[in-house]
Amino acid sequence: MQVNQISNSLTGKLILKNTVINFIGQVLPILAAIIGVPVLIKFLGVERFGILSLLWMVMWYSTMLDLGLGRATTKFVSEEIAKSNFEKIPKIFWTSALVQFGIGVLIGMVFFALTPIVVEKFLKISPSILEETKLAFYLISFSAPIILVSTSFQGVLEAYQRFDLVNAVIVPVKIGVLILSIVGALLNLKLYGIIFLLILMRVFMILVLFFLDVKINPEIRKVFNFDFNLLPSLFSFGGWVTVVNIVNPVLIYSDRFLIGAILSTSVLAYYTAPFEVVQRLWVIPASFTMTLFPAFSLLSGGNQDERISNLFSRAVKLTFIALFPIVFVISFFSSEILNLWLGHEFALKSSNIFKILAYGILLNSIAGFPMILFQGIGKPDVIAKVYIAELVLYIPLLSLFIYKFGIVGAGLGWIIRQVIDIVILFGLIFGKKTIRMKEFINAEMLELGLFFLLSILIVMYADSLSLIFKFISAVSLLCVFMYVVWFRVLSGEERNAVKVFVKIKKF
Repeated sequence: MQVNQISNSLTGKLILKNTVINFIGQVLPILAAIIGVPVLIKFLGVERFGILSLLWMVMWYSTMLDLGLGRATTKFVSEEIAKSNFEKIPKIFWTSALVQFGIGVLIGMVFFALTPIVVEKFLKISPSILEETKLAFYLISFSAPIILVSTSFQGVLEAYQRFDLVNAVIVPVKIGVLILSIVGALLNLKLYGIIFLLILMRVFMILVLFFLDVKINPEIRKVFNFDFNLLPSLFSFGGWVTVVNIVNPVLIYSDRFLIGAILSTSVLAYYTAPFEVVQRLWVIPASFTMTLFPAFSLLSGGNQDERISNLFSRAVKLTFIALFPIVFVISFFSSEILNLWLGHEFALKSSNIFKILAYGILLNSIAGFPMILFQGIGKPDVIAKVYIAELVLYIPLLSLFIYKFGIVGAGLGWIIRQVIDIVILFGLIFGKKTIRMKEFINAEMLELGLFFLLSILIVMYADSLSLIFKFISAVSLLCVFMYVVWFRVLSGEERNAVKVFVKIKKF
């Protein structure tokens, strides 16, 4: 495929298609878990399932230890595609993959050495399953190289915008983890037997990814080239990405630990229960950002600044349109939802938290786009430095808010950080002329902003309204919102793309 074909094919329809594919790819494993986990617990037992869930977590989250090289692979391959330097892609592929393998071996050795300490000293495990747990953890250490190399192999497919192939491999693997675990439980396999099956599946996955990479770029199989000169660029980019990957979860989840430390773990449930609901909304912006990173990298490599600006603005707009109705409904009916779900006590104590966190997730989702943009155009250090500065200031501020206002203070501190995050990150992209402010803040964006502010005012007085009046108010606002979005905010191309995916006839 020639570069002009790849670049020109990067249309709004392709971005939307890949976003929908990524969304489905995230939702299907969640649905499978809802169905399969109770079955697995029944046949495996509560304690064994708890240990197996830890082993799953170690396998999946070990990808965060790749020093950002998976994302670096996507970035640099995208740039070479933009420049038509297809002959340089095998060099990036093999250099990244071999470095990942080396890092995986080191991580595996460390994890192997720490296994007795983790299993025997740190975890409180029944003596009857102690040995099988230890063997399972030992086996996990051998999977580290395979897991890390797979991120580089996946990165090439993402650079070519082949999210259909990525999800065709990754989704069955995620669901397969659950299925094989259930099969292992039915066969009365020990934990190490189940982990062995999962590792075999990982080996098969990496072979399939390699086959697909070669099919897209046959030079990968023909040319084996490890380039030491690439290492500084890979580690520089990947290092800053790693900083973000480490700091961002601390910024997101530190509120829970501070509530437990400053207040009490007894009140933590009133905060975490609504948080567990609203954080599921992250699958929507995550589906977009997964698609946009290689797109921004490709366009940046071809110096197509105007297309980057248009794509960025459209992504922010569509994400807001997708999230706003959900956020408004769960905030407006927070008391009713909590009362039905968890009872009257949670409705009383968590309703306001629910509202604050829901709008915070919306702001956090929008703030994620400048992060992906800076990484896509090769400036990951900007986001890393902002996050480090925020962390230094956020923890003391959040602690003070929790001490003064309890769990409501935790929510307020969290949403204030989202507002500051948006102001800083958008200020940087406007200040560095990455995105032109006058073009971004247009009439359509202002109309969406007006709905955002209006909905906050309505939600503030929600608890004083009768259920019937709340229902009428919510339906009225959403109908007006949908009308404005369809006829005033969406462009003709965007409306046509929506019609294709939801299969409705043209008005």
